[in-house]
Amino acid sequence: MQQLLAPRRPVQGDRLATAGRVAIPARHPDPAPVSIGLCAAWSHHAAELAVPIGAALQRWEETPSTRVLVAEGQLARLLPGRYIPPDLLRSAVQRSLALGSALGAQLQSHHVIAGPSAAWVVLGGDPPATAELLSPAHRGDLAGVVLRHARLHPGDVETIGGAPVTVPVRTAMDLLRFTPAPLAAPWLRRLVESGQTEPEEVFQRLHRMHRHPGVQAARDRLEMLLLGVRPTVNGDQAGLGDDQPAAGGAAAISPW
Repeated sequence: MQQLLAPRRPVQGDRLATAGRVAIPARHPDPAPVSIGLCAAWSHHAAELAVPIGAALQRWEETPSTRVLVAEGQLARLLPGRYIPPDLLRSAVQRSLALGSALGAQLQSHHVIAGPSAAWVVLGGDPPATAELLSPAHRGDLAGVVLRHARLHPGDVETIGGAPVTVPVRTAMDLLRFTPAPLAAPWLRRLVESGQTEPEEVFQRLHRMHRHPGVQAARDRLEMLLLGVRPTVNGDQAGLGDDQPAAGGAAAISPW
């Protein structure tokens, strides 16, 4: 990894120091001091762990050529114009800090990684096309980010590498309430299949919520989802979205 060095101070007769500089192409690592103070809004621990990740952040233009590099697995897109090599996203800690680093100076202490972004941090895979954050403080505008205001209980949040992330059950609830079904379905499947959360636990949490937006629709979606994970006639557990026979001989209906 190349270390950024301070520019040389010009001296008399030094043509190299005074010659015109060539502009750094957009595909090269961002020349800004990305490795200093990133994720410090979350914690000192996060800032320390984020140093190598911040140094590897790259700024690319949003072009078809860039999308090809993403499709080929050479780059991972975190936010509009902000990319990183995929081999730096192998752990949950790296993924949480990569998103915080990509936010740069826009990151606030009250920002909590949520929704599809929280599922991605825990499960891995391709980053969501649009990052999502929760804030108990206020709404705001962040480029390429869905920022929602929400009241969070202490048990709703865990820290991963010093970064606040909603726990899997809260993540599943938010996916059911706010994320369009085609986008939420793969994350919900993986959360359940990996054992990160149980549908019954999500249902109980939703059942205790009153007068919250999207709760009734989330309950309905979860009830449909449960049809895909109930034990089948053979005693095996059907995967989410699998159209397998249920105990009464009827096919389980997939909501996804």
